[in-house]
Amino acid sequence: MKRRNLLLIPLLGILTLTTLFSCGQDRWPEYYPLTGRDLWIDSVMRQDYLWYEDIPSPKELNYFQEPAAFLKSLLSSYDKGFSTVDTLDNTPVPSYGFDYTLYKLATSDTVYNALISYVIPNSPAANAGLERGEWIMLIDGDSITKKTEKLLVDGGNRELLIGKYTVQKDEEDKEMGIIQSDRNVNLPAARTVTDNAIHARRIFTLQNTNLIVGYLAYNQFVPGSTDGSQDYNAILRSFSSECKEAGVNNFILDLRYNPGGEMECVQLLGDILAPADKLDSPLAFLQYNNKQSAKNRDLILDAQLLQGGANLNLSTLYVITSGTTAGAAEMLINCLKPYMNVVLIGQTTKGENVGTAVYLNSRYPWVLRPVVCEIFNSNGESEYAEGFKPDYPINETAYLANYLPLGNPDETLLNTTLQLIVGNIELPKPSNTRMTADKSVMMKRNVRKGLIIK
Repeated sequence: MKRRNLLLIPLLGILTLTTLFSCGQDRWPEYYPLTGRDLWIDSVMRQDYLWYEDIPSPKELNYFQEPAAFLKSLLSSYDKGFSTVDTLDNTPVPSYGFDYTLYKLATSDTVYNALISYVIPNSPAANAGLERGEWIMLIDGDSITKKTEKLLVDGGNRELLIGKYTVQKDEEDKEMGIIQSDRNVNLPAARTVTDNAIHARRIFTLQNTNLIVGYLAYNQFVPGSTDGSQDYNAILRSFSSECKEAGVNNFILDLRYNPGGEMECVQLLGDILAPADKLDSPLAFLQYNNKQSAKNRDLILDAQLLQGGANLNLSTLYVITSGTTAGAAEMLINCLKPYMNVVLIGQTTKGENVGTAVYLNSRYPWVLRPVVCEIFNSNGESEYAEGFKPDYPINETAYLANYLPLGNPDETLLNTTLQLIVGNIELPKPSNTRMTADKSVMMKRNVRKGLIIK
């Protein structure tokens, strides 16, 4: 029966292509190379897409479109860009390895400074000594303008004037943040870089308390640096053992840059962070559409996945979030909530409460990732399509004096969370500056977004 269903769907699309037949002449062999790819996408979506009932009828569709445009024409209004189709060409793009945000100077309508918002370890930017929170003031001796900004991404060797954010008093004796030149830096040429999922990890012993805090900046739910490897999961397990040996009794999970990844990593991190008596309890329930209901299944907090790692037996988890926090990251938050106190600090998450699966066809160099299931926690809850709102909402760009590398205890969101653990909530003063944020630029890198089900 399943085979018949799969064969029927492409035929529905074929019957709509009436232009393939004219004057009694069968022109199908001529047109199939132009439509076969879209027909394949159509057949998968009508069988496995979570909201397949919302797909327009074949006669309303154009099977001659490029894959991305055709997929968009199929999507439900519930699908906020979660389903994707991409080429299989994963050739890494050379990069300096940093993101930045342009700030327009108050003294000019055309000149900017660039705040470095993220630096990949072992990248050209990191090797040059650039750090998150520093400012680029000049490129090759020129001011940053709309014309010269392209030099920040063009890939050649560059000389940069780096500045630091400092607070000084203006003519009215008011404190004002300014960018003050600090040093010149030679930025090497761009090259391919790999962003480590484990961006930073530390253990803090808070003075005059019995509080020992583990901190993990986890930027992608992937098991390893390459397909088939487990080096990132090995670091997670090793760090969990370090935390256990150090007596960690509080934990901060920094997911502000985490767009998601694979479900197996959600299970492993859940095993590390959950209360010990909840191991082997239900973690999540995956619900597919009614055509694929045989795939519905439970996931558990599986202690066997620890494999040399340690469960930290926490009762409270502090999570740093942003609008980038999505998919697998949100699944972890939702699925731990029934078992422990999950405190969110930062900004509202993206709101991606569904899982995608990977589909390949040997005829076409494309990979299709449609939404195939909804994710529920052990209480049957999945109501975060609008994102998780933080318990302590903070926009870190309002505190430029404390916009620092991840893992620095004075960095705004980490410091706020540490103070929260101690019991003191006192934010640093918001930045008083005449600069205006103009746009943010993120380097292109291969990351696994959403929640990928295997």
